[in-house]
Amino acid sequence: MAPARPTAALLTPLVAAAGTAAGVLVLFFGQRALAPVLAGGPGATCTEPDCLLGVGVWLIVGGVLAVCVSLLAGAVFRHPDRPVRRGLFVALWCVAAYLVESVVLWILV
Repeated sequence: MAPARPTAALLTPLVAAAGTAAGVLVLFFGQRALAPVLAGGPGATCTEPDCLLGVGVWLIVGGVLAVCVSLLAGAVFRHPDRPVRRGLFVALWCVAAYLVESVVLWILV
């Protein structure tokens, strides 16, 4: 296997991190706008502001972890011929993991 070009070695993690950051921000601010509806719906187990604060903190922590994991995965799974495609693929999986975390958190509230 040929050694990776220097731009390909840097491009995959950067695309993965940027794509994940964009996806996480869109999901985070969407959930922030829907938080009163999501937490106060019928059958809500906790309607106190502390529950929303807890979910918000976990969403922020999960978002930071998703970006860090995407940066690391982009560096490990880089592809010399298609760095942008591989970076977007890593970003897609990291944003999907963040979405699953968000759904689980809102179900637990």
